[in-house]
Amino acid sequence: MTGDLSSRSADATIVVPVAPMRQQEIDHRIANSLQLISSLLSMQARETCDQLVCDSLRAAVRRIDAVAAVHQQLYQSSSAHTLDIEPYLLELTAKIEQGCSGGVARKQITAEIQSFEVPADFASMLGILINELVINACKHAYAPDEPGDIDICLFFLNQSEFRMEVRDYGIADVHKAPITSGLGMRIIEAMSRKLNAVHVHIADEEGTRFLMRGTVFPSRV
Repeated sequence: MTGDLSSRSADATIVVPVAPMRQQEIDHRIANSLQLISSLLSMQARETCDQLVCDSLRAAVRRIDAVAAVHQQLYQSSSAHTLDIEPYLLELTAKIEQGCSGGVARKQITAEIQSFEVPADFASMLGILINELVINACKHAYAPDEPGDIDICLFFLNQSEFRMEVRDYGIADVHKAPITSGLGMRIIEAMSRKLNAVHVHIADEEGTRFLMRGTVFPSRV
C-alpha cells in the first residue's frame, strides 16, 4: 500500500493512505514531467537531419503523449483511479492528427467514442494501441504527400466488454501479406495481450479495417 509512515511509538508504525488530493498532485507532476520529455524529444527531432531518426523520435513523442494524457485526465478527474475514456481519446487523437503531416497531406482523424468510466491502466493501454494503429495507417495506407482519412470507433457492450474499429481508406493490396513486423506491430500485439483482446485486419479495395474485441479489466487499487 502506498502511504506515509507515522511513528506511533518507539517500536510501532502505522501506514497513512495517500489522500486523494495528493494523488491528483502526483498525476499532475507525472503529466508535466512526461510533457517535458516529449518537448525535448520534439526539439531533437527538429534538429536531426536523418529522416529515419526524426520519424523514430516523433513516434516516441506520440507514445509518451498517450501516457501523459492519462495522468492529465486523472488530475482533472474526481477519481484517482478511473477516468472517462471519451475526452481522453478525443484529446489524444487531436494531438495525433496534429503530428501526422500538414498542409495538403494532412491526415484527418474522426473519432466516435462512447463516454464510459474506465480504469486508468486500461485507458493508457488503449491510447497506446490507437496511437500505433494510426501511425501504421499514416505510414502504410497513404503516401507521405497524400491526404487521407482515418476513422476510430469505440463502444462498450457492457461493463466488461468493448469493441473497437480503426479504419483507413488507402488503396489496399488484398494480395499483399499483412504487416507483422516492426516495433509498432510488436506494441500492438503486446497491448492486445494485456487487454485480453482478439483482433483482425481486413483489407479490401476500400481500405483496411482493424477490428478488436476485448475486456475492460477492473481498476488496480
